Amino acid sequence: MISVIIPAYNVEDYIKRCLDSVCGQSYRDIEVLVVDDGSADSTPGICDSYADKDDRVRVIHKKNEGVAAARNTALDAAGGDMIAFADADDYYEPDMLKNLYEAMIKYDADMVCCGYREEYTDRSYTYGTDLPDAVYDKKQAYGDYFTMGGRMGSGCWNKLIRAGALEGLRYKPYVMGEDVEMLCRTLDRCDKVVCIGYPGYHYIHRTDSATRAEFGPNNVNMIHIADEMLDFIKERYPDLTDRMYAYHAAWTVAQIQAMYWSPDTGKFNKEKELIKGIIKGHMQGYANNPHIPGRDKLYLKSFTLGVFRPVQAVYDGLAGLKRSLTGRK
Repeated sequence: MISVIIPAYNVEDYIKRCLDSVCGQSYRDIEVLVVDDGSADSTPGICDSYADKDDRVRVIHKKNEGVAAARNTALDAAGGDMIAFADADDYYEPDMLKNLYEAMIKYDADMVCCGYREEYTDRSYTYGTDLPDAVYDKKQAYGDYFTMGGRMGSGCWNKLIRAGALEGLRYKPYVMGEDVEMLCRTLDRCDKVVCIGYPGYHYIHRTDSATRAEFGPNNVNMIHIADEMLDFIKERYPDLTDRMYAYHAAWTVAQIQAMYWSPDTGKFNKEKELIKGIIKGHMQGYANNPHIPGRDKLYLKSFTLGVFRPVQAVYDGLAGLKRSLTGRK
């Protein structure tokens, strides 16, 4: 049996599509654990209506404590041999669980990841699709995970995981990035990870979601999460430290860019100083690291010197010129 975990908070406009996609899976041996995280709209009633008509659906109502606590509540209650996740505003393709399960059995894997689509209101992107199966041992899996744009992806929602790999592990109470850190610890429990090319998951980018909110203290916390992951890898897999530093660098650059996309960067002076301190503390790990692109090294250094915006503008302009001259997109 597969336990599908769905945290739900004020998602009345999305939860039906999500639950229809999960309950309509061609793989039928599932339990669906929906955790209503103190919703103030009609989400609780909608979830209860699905439980009334499908005995595989169980709804847990609790006070609002965030997505990490909601997933932990469901993990405590899950009875499946395997665990899958979905965000309540996203949805599955009809054969997603079937394809993940068949790959898990075929390769005797501890985790299977499928391709996915990231969908915005005006565009969409696909990741890890239409590719041959990739079978990784533990260190190869970490290598893929630490590669921005790698096949695995950093979320929990495009994966099927043996329940034993999650035994005793729980999400830490972060507002954003909680699944990134949890996956780092989960991979330590997985001897074999498989990526399949089936495009099974639709990740919907909402303008009002936590990850799309304006830059703030939570973005700095996401860098602290990367610090935690770095400490974990240094202790458990020291030979992968350079690869993790590359992920840390890319993750930090992403938060810096999010700051500069905000309409008023002047109000983030405290956050700027905190991030500068983090970068300076890791500069030795960044400096001669062959896994970190020169662009990221340049961005990190320019940020500590207070000239990130003009450097980014020049670099992006030159990169655009190069693409136009070579015909690359």
